[in-house]
Amino acid sequence: MNEDLRAHAAAVLAAAPCSVEMPAGTGKTHLLGTAAAVAADEGHRSLVLTHTNAGVDAIRKRLRKFGVPPAMVRVDTLTSWAFTLSRSYSTIAGVIVSELPDWTQSTAYLSGAGAVARSRAIADMHAASFDYLFIDEYQDCSLVLHDFVLALAEATPRTVVFGDRLQGIFTFDGPMANWDHHVLTNFPHHHIPVHPHRWTHHNTELGAWLLETRTLLTAGNTFDFAHHEVPGLTFVQAVGPTALAQVAHGFRDFNETVVLFDKWPRDVAGHASRLGGSYTVMEDISGNFMRDMLRDVPAPGDPQIARWFAGFAKGCVVGLAGVDGPVLSRLARGETVSHYQRDGISEVLAALDALLTNPTYEQVAVAAAVVRNTPGLRVYRWEAWNDTREALTLTSTSGEPPLDNLARVRDRVRRSGRRSESRIASRTLLVKGLEYDHVIIADVSKMTDPCNLYVALSRARKSVTILGSSSRILLRAGG
Repeated sequence: MNEDLRAHAAAVLAAAPCSVEMPAGTGKTHLLGTAAAVAADEGHRSLVLTHTNAGVDAIRKRLRKFGVPPAMVRVDTLTSWAFTLSRSYSTIAGVIVSELPDWTQSTAYLSGAGAVARSRAIADMHAASFDYLFIDEYQDCSLVLHDFVLALAEATPRTVVFGDRLQGIFTFDGPMANWDHHVLTNFPHHHIPVHPHRWTHHNTELGAWLLETRTLLTAGNTFDFAHHEVPGLTFVQAVGPTALAQVAHGFRDFNETVVLFDKWPRDVAGHASRLGGSYTVMEDISGNFMRDMLRDVPAPGDPQIARWFAGFAKGCVVGLAGVDGPVLSRLARGETVSHYQRDGISEVLAALDALLTNPTYEQVAVAAAVVRNTPGLRVYRWEAWNDTREALTLTSTSGEPPLDNLARVRDRVRRSGRRSESRIASRTLLVKGLEYDHVIIADVSKMTDPCNLYVALSRARKSVTILGSSSRILLRAGG
């Protein structure tokens, strides 16, 4: 690490408790990692908490780069740390916690963990275990999260919180912590000079423009992309599948990464499907699509497994138009379908018949392999495809419910990270802390919230392409 960065990190440690606010791409995560590294060099252990699996992965990469010994730092998500405390000390937490996390109960975990963290024994444990507490992406803290952090900070007062108000895109249950009122009163501001590091070797003009544009991205302002001429920034006055396909398929270098943004999960999946599987859907860490599918999966022995698998496959794979209404209707009645003439998928239809006669989760895996190996079919929801199949395979051997096994699979993803893809379709919520060479915004009229728009724009290192029926948008909070 360079001496300037090390000096800034040392100043942050000396100022703790404090808060550091830095725009996207200016080295906030790098500074956090450096601070933990400097602390480790001085023999101090750190607890580093953030909101998302992507954030945890990004921080761990920085720590490995700086050679921080694993014994000197613990990195986790806030909710995972809260789950661990609430489950380990459920009596103090006052909540009943299952063996596997149910992230729909995150608020209960956090409330319980706050009580645990304030108990004398656990406070002493935290004080003995960690010399510094670092919290990343603090702009996304609800009041419940904020209270949990304050409880941890009572035991580890040398606390530093990092954030950027313009990247506050999460909407947790309950009111959010206010930066001026809740954050600065507990963690005074510590100034760090900022530079657009993300764009240094890629597109410095784009990086400078993103820093300059921050003041214009406020609710109530009208922003017109036509008034901004920046290398790498392109506005396409069109929306719809044809225009989007022309842009999305225009990136030919697969050594470069591209992320395609839209607002709603259904729209994201629709784009990936219509793009023929060349873009892969990034699933939310809870796996809501997978949970919905597994909630409806029939029990082993029920021939309706064939109908269920057909629907699941159509929701993940391009090229199954031949599994149409007549096919699905016959499967729903428990009738065979392999006699239908459907171009290119005769083996898939035979696999569905096999599921009718042998309705087991093991046979689902066989049918999935047939789909995967059929020429012309392309999976566009890889996470959902793989993790749902794995959950069913685990159920076939353990007998535990598919949803429980999915929770295990997704918890592993939360801890170890996702597989790397060069073409992603996603929402801004899922890529906080990540960066890509190129960004595509499918319809800017659905990206009118200033924070969501800024997060989308600032993921790009080299270029941003924006589609819309108009270059002018009225920015509004929550839009």
